[in-house]
Amino acid sequence: MNFVITLTFSLLIVQFVFSQNIKNYSLSDSVIANQLIDSARSFETSALYDSSIYYYKKARDIYLNLTQNYSEPKLFKHISFCSNKIGWDLMMQDKYNESLNVLEQNLLFSLERLGDNDFETAQCYNNIATSYWRLEHLDKALYAYQKALAIIKSLSGEENLKAANIYLNIGNVYADKGQFEKSIEIQSKALAIQIKLLGNEHHNIASSLNNLGLTYNQLGDYDKALEYLLQGLSLRSKLLKPNHPTISSSYNNIGNILFHTKNYDEAIEMHKKALEIRIINFGEENPMVAASYNNIGNSLFKKGDYDSALAMYQKSLSIRQNTLPVNHPDFAYNYMNLGSVYSVKNDFDNSLKFHRLALSFRLKAYGEKHPLTAGDYLNIAEVYFKKKEFDSSLYFSQKSIVSLVSGFDDTTTFDNPELKEISLPQKLLEALSLKAEIYYQLSGTSDLNNLILSLNTYNLAVELIDKIRTGYKKEGSMLLLSEEIGYLFEKAIVVCLRLHSITNEELYKQKAFYFIEKSKTAVLQLALNDSKAKEFSKIPLDKLQKEKELKSDLSFYETEFLNEQNKKQNKDSIKLYDYQQKLFLLSLQYEELIKEFENNYPAYFDLKYRNDNKSIPDIQNALDSKSLMLEYFVGDSIIFIISITKLNYDIVELKKPEGFESLVKRFYSAIIKSQTTEYIEATNNLSDILIKPASNKLSSNRKIIIIPHDILYKIPFEALFTKPQKVNSKDLTKLNYLIKEYEIIYHHSATLFVKSFENERRASLKNFIGFAPIFPKDKNLGYTISTVNTPLLASNDDIIRSVSVDGKNYDELKYSEWEVNSIIDLFNKNNSSRVSTAYFYADAKEDSFKVNVKDYKIVHIASHSFMNEDQPDISGVIFAQPTDSVYSNDGILYAAETYNLDLSADLVVLSSCESGLGKLFKGEGMIGLTRGFLYSGANNIIFSLWKIPDKHTSELMVEFYRQMISGKTYSESLRTAKLKLIENKITSRPRSWAGFLLIGR
Repeated sequence: MNFVITLTFSLLIVQFVFSQNIKNYSLSDSVIANQLIDSARSFETSALYDSSIYYYKKARDIYLNLTQNYSEPKLFKHISFCSNKIGWDLMMQDKYNESLNVLEQNLLFSLERLGDNDFETAQCYNNIATSYWRLEHLDKALYAYQKALAIIKSLSGEENLKAANIYLNIGNVYADKGQFEKSIEIQSKALAIQIKLLGNEHHNIASSLNNLGLTYNQLGDYDKALEYLLQGLSLRSKLLKPNHPTISSSYNNIGNILFHTKNYDEAIEMHKKALEIRIINFGEENPMVAASYNNIGNSLFKKGDYDSALAMYQKSLSIRQNTLPVNHPDFAYNYMNLGSVYSVKNDFDNSLKFHRLALSFRLKAYGEKHPLTAGDYLNIAEVYFKKKEFDSSLYFSQKSIVSLVSGFDDTTTFDNPELKEISLPQKLLEALSLKAEIYYQLSGTSDLNNLILSLNTYNLAVELIDKIRTGYKKEGSMLLLSEEIGYLFEKAIVVCLRLHSITNEELYKQKAFYFIEKSKTAVLQLALNDSKAKEFSKIPLDKLQKEKELKSDLSFYETEFLNEQNKKQNKDSIKLYDYQQKLFLLSLQYEELIKEFENNYPAYFDLKYRNDNKSIPDIQNALDSKSLMLEYFVGDSIIFIISITKLNYDIVELKKPEGFESLVKRFYSAIIKSQTTEYIEATNNLSDILIKPASNKLSSNRKIIIIPHDILYKIPFEALFTKPQKVNSKDLTKLNYLIKEYEIIYHHSATLFVKSFENERRASLKNFIGFAPIFPKDKNLGYTISTVNTPLLASNDDIIRSVSVDGKNYDELKYSEWEVNSIIDLFNKNNSSRVSTAYFYADAKEDSFKVNVKDYKIVHIASHSFMNEDQPDISGVIFAQPTDSVYSNDGILYAAETYNLDLSADLVVLSSCESGLGKLFKGEGMIGLTRGFLYSGANNIIFSLWKIPDKHTSELMVEFYRQMISGKTYSESLRTAKLKLIENKITSRPRSWAGFLLIGR
């Protein structure tokens, strides 16, 4: 209210002075003009553009009148400034033609009076470009922005805010042209300039973060997009009023990311927050409100609530009809969504009507070569596919491909583009996948040509997947991609096997295996390649050290942030904000350093992104004559089982049984609950599906290497049967467990199994290191023992306290001390010449682990671990808890930290509960504790799938080491230890022994 009174009073004075002096200018004309401009700016700030234009025009009239008597450059600059502002304010009212008329006349004036190297001339180019941008005349907009930027750089160099703003505008144009990687490059340059000049906390920074987030969203790098958008929201929430319109934009954009990552309920909540703010600011009848209703509808649609989604879409359409010009491109979103609703309702005529209507709007606004146009073509293709009108579907899928690839205009459907100048890679992947599936459907039972066309298109799609993954900055986005493309690989495998059945050519069978391997652990392989690339690409040591420090800091602040955020009460908002700021800036530094590695060290880029999946002959060369590899692929409707031995291989295709996932869950549940009847029944069924098809290969081998997939990561195959067992069996020692006949090991993929033999390892100077925090209820001294040094007793200052992490007390593991002491004793009796060391109680701390673990061949942790399936990076292993400030770590080795270890270990044993669990991703397996140890250099890892009694764990582990020290391999030793437990009726149930698995070789 005070602002309004002051503004009104000021305007009355200006109007009075202006009316008295407009004719004779008895007062200073420049003072009057300046007061008019101040008034115009006040109205502009309040979005009262008609009033601001009125006063800018009055000020301009004064300056124009003065030029009749004075020919000063300063007057011309004032005139140009006012005209620029008038043009801008017209544009803010969507009066683009009027705006361009004013601005283009002003450009001629400015070029004549001020020249082509003046700030006002640059501003005029900038405003003209923005009008063209909003009118979707993108090439004209880009030309004008570049003219503006050239003037600004000539006058002031590159590092100034005007240049930064123009870079941002250019980045927006490239994004709208579908050139998202170019857009990110330019926007990132602008952001770097802004941070340097404005610091980290400024509303302009928030806007730039928001725009970058939107662009990463378009690329499908959702984790990176969310990082930028959350940072932008954090800044806006701190700097602006709670209901500021830009905060609603942040909520809206975050909601869209959550939608893409299938968090539909959370997305709806975000869109509702955005909607509330927009209604407060703009009222119900506003295009931004319409956008919020539309976005809420999208999540309801994905949840299967089609009627509610339809109501939201119609409400959005109604508002747009009342507020937007009849030809506005935003109508296309509503028509597209209405088309999708009618499609799922199998009302194909209405679906096609609305999708074609959406297409007509896109073509008028954007033309043929645009991602949104491509999306409409693809929607139409999908409706025709559902109608089984495959020729029409093929035509429109090809039109979609043409729209997405610059320089590719071939509508001949058997042609595919080169993967260059793609506007939206993920949309192209959808189009190629549909095209390949159409050719498969057209092939019938024996059409070889269509099958080959299908395979060629799948090949291109898989090549594109590699390209997409290479462009992602965050692992989470890569994991989501792996999750989403399983269907594509399943269909490609089917095509290969169909071709093999028709031609009997082995190359198609091997191609099927290629796709099976390609579908697995691409993200883990990329991480392992990255580790090797840093080692062998001659990057200077100081830069590698900097990378290691940044990575360590990132993992630290990430775990701190997530732990604080996950607190159910007493969250510290100041800490959260501080952690978020640190994470964001560290992430920028880390990405910049990695970009430097990729650009300046070609060997690093080559090694990191090298595609070297192993072939069947490669795998056969790595197998001995007594080993069988069983690799699985679990699709939506088919299970593939690949069996490979030294001399032969085979691929079996099975129809996936209905309720297969439920069967696996029943099996797992029956084991951990010790439900004997349910266990035998489920195991009989699973063994029939997973083992029986390869039974002819089993008899001649003694070791099985299991490569699981999807839900099979939760199956301990050693607990399956070699033949059906009676459901009413009571004596579990007599059951025909697979482990009774075979050694069993696991790996994430056949390629990684073979690569583990190729790894060059530095020699470990020391033999065994063990950690047993024990977590006693009473106070105890910490101590360390060594096979070389005498036992070291800690001082009274090292007395451990009752273990508590965030208020949680951990049960005492009284057998873990016996376990580790017994293992040390076994090494002593073996007269090992190398050092073996163990830390107990308070000495078994995280600090000791991190400092010493790099020097040992075998690393053993007997402790508690915990799993966070939603946020696997904060899963962890518990060490002795800090008792004073001398400790530099918090007593928990988080999964994120395991990637920063420097191991020379041949074996890591996680003798703790659920250490092999995590978040399951279809193409990647379990994301949890074990992956980081592999990344950091471990060749073999033993882990557990469930909670196992402390005593049984210790018995198993001690027997495992006894066998290993006697000369047996890891797999032989683990098998013998399990058989010993099976012989004892007390420990014969699978819960006691089957949970510990070996990844390795």
